[in-house]
Amino acid sequence: MNTTKTPSQLADDARQTAQEAAETTRAYAQNAVNAAGEKVRELRRDAEPAVEQLAARVQQAVQRGLDAASTTSARASRRIEQAADVTGRYISDQPVRSVLLAAAAGAAITALIVLASRRSRDDY
Repeated sequence: MNTTKTPSQLADDARQTAQEAAETTRAYAQNAVNAAGEKVRELRRDAEPAVEQLAARVQQAVQRGLDAASTTSARASRRIEQAADVTGRYISDQPVRSVLLAAAAGAAITALIVLASRRSRDDY
């Protein structure tokens, strides 16, 4: 059974991984915002006004972080989609060249692995 993935499949896998990472980041950040909000409510009940102001600032900072993470993950997802689209179009437009480039890249990686294994053997 052949388990080698095409560049389009690899791009799709990368896009899926980026989307999953973005969702995980959003969920983690939302949990942090919720926890910070709960902490703010506790502080409001128990603390003096200066501590309340500090807690509000912390929650705002967490929210800004969540917004920045969301923006960054959306930007990364768009870039991965663009790369996948460009790769797919290139492969469709230049199938022979794509195969030759993939073979050359595989040969280069293999040569690096062989060279590294020889060096590690020589070190012993």
